[in-house]
Amino acid sequence: MLGKIAGLLGLLGAGLYFTGWVYRSTYFDYFQLEVNTLNLPYESFLIESIQVFLGNLYKGDFSTILRNIWIAITIFIIVKIIFIIIEFAIQESTKILNNLRLKLLRLSLKTKYYKKFIPFQSFLYYKQFNYQNYDKALINEIVVILWLLITLYFLGQTQGNLDAIRDSRNDTSLLPIVTVIIPENRPLGRKRFDLTDDPNNVRIIGDIELYERLLKLDYNNKTDSNFPQVIWRLLIDIDSQYYIFPSLSQDEASNARPPVVVIQQSDRGEYTVILSPQAPTLK
Repeated sequence: MLGKIAGLLGLLGAGLYFTGWVYRSTYFDYFQLEVNTLNLPYESFLIESIQVFLGNLYKGDFSTILRNIWIAITIFIIVKIIFIIIEFAIQESTKILNNLRLKLLRLSLKTKYYKKFIPFQSFLYYKQFNYQNYDKALINEIVVILWLLITLYFLGQTQGNLDAIRDSRNDTSLLPIVTVIIPENRPLGRKRFDLTDDPNNVRIIGDIELYERLLKLDYNNKTDSNFPQVIWRLLIDIDSQYYIFPSLSQDEASNARPPVVVIQQSDRGEYTVILSPQAPTLK
């Protein structure tokens, strides 16, 4: 009894980990980050799998649970149909093999050298194929496990992509708003009392236009309605690095993705990070 419980718990843990890994891999892939390079703790994958199955239940959103129930019912029906197809295919293949066996036996008896084929004839005569001899339980378990993995992968990938799109948009994002205070002479950032002063004395490798675009988005000027209103959000803080990005507006194309800026933290306390659930408004 305890062995069965331990086995079920092991399978449950493996399934949750697999689902959480697919979810996080899809989520960070949306932001062009490889999940294996982020050095995330193993238990985080188990916790994130709950998001896949329950969604934002704490906000009264039951859409994820209803979708998962519908998918579970659909997969259950598909697996039942596959069981029927497999059993039918095995029965038909058994008939075909037995007919072929009898034809080979007749041909071997009609040849003038039939005595040389006596061992082969004995095999064909006594070796009758029976579809009931196959391990039905093993095949059914393989089918169930394969479809379970496919379902978990689909759920994790779908929820990860939906949550990444949600968090990349400013109006729906659940990520904290971030303000980073940095020393002078850094590639990005503005002086507090001189917002027109672009950072200088920097060297660039790669796409200069991408850097120049970020220079136009590195701060939010609410006093000027003609200035793009950009809200920066903290994607993740891990391994002494801040991953931040300018959130997109709802008007952006569905396939639009924000650039991600990685800031290396300093042991000397040169950076100050301010986190907030929402941006303050002008009075």
